[in-house]
Amino acid sequence: MRKPIDTRYETNAVFKMAAVCLTLCVLVFSYSTAQARTLIIECLSEPPLKWWSNDKALGIDVDIMTEVLREMGITDYTFRFVDTGRRLLHNAEQGQSDIVLTLSLNDERERFLTYPEEAHLLLDWRFAIRKEDSNHIRFSDFSDLSNVRIGAAAGYSYTQAFWESGLDIETVARNDLLIPMLLQERFDAVPVNYLSTVFETIQSGERSKIAFLYPPLRRAAYYNPFSKASDYPDKQIFLARYDEIIREMRDDGRLLAIFERYLGPDGLDWWQSQYSQ
Repeated sequence: MRKPIDTRYETNAVFKMAAVCLTLCVLVFSYSTAQARTLIIECLSEPPLKWWSNDKALGIDVDIMTEVLREMGITDYTFRFVDTGRRLLHNAEQGQSDIVLTLSLNDERERFLTYPEEAHLLLDWRFAIRKEDSNHIRFSDFSDLSNVRIGAAAGYSYTQAFWESGLDIETVARNDLLIPMLLQERFDAVPVNYLSTVFETIQSGERSKIAFLYPPLRRAAYYNPFSKASDYPDKQIFLARYDEIIREMRDDGRLLAIFERYLGPDGLDWWQSQYSQ
């Protein structure tokens, strides 16, 4: 008489396999649900880096981040503009935003922000002069400008060395007065944000009237950091991949193409000043 087949072990194995599959399904569903949350990217309006126009975010930083997210396969994201730097940092500290665009690094911000390794921009301040003066005004140290009329905006830090240089510095109330007063020959050189001044003078048709002195008066690296309080999943994985993509974009010309999109021929000059010198 044949012995009945004991199926207990097979049954247990089936149940165990079903349990494993169910657990995996739950994990996959949970992960997908978490990933489905909209990634919130906050910023201030600072053309040409980022600004809002016709219900759309525009700018160099917007294009860089959009390309990074495209490479990652992330489609659910939004750019949200706030009105003050204080609000921007508060939201990040409280986890009300995930990524903050275009911040320099300091100890206080590192307390509540995780910075990527790669700086996507080096923003600098340079002396602007009239184009016709570019043959005889040079800048290697402050003594080169000892006989030059300098205009500067009150309340701007520039550098301590600048204010203590002993130069003939006249202050004006607003930074946006400097280029007009330079072109009106009220000043011979003015310290300005190079990137925004190039963009603004392209828009105004005055780019050909000014030149910039190199090296920069001041230069700082800028990043797109992640809020430590954000509950967006896998932030460390995101940042590691972000760094890889920024390096790839720098090497394959995509960053340069974005710079040239907004700065024209000056995009190449800016690229070279950041990565080739």
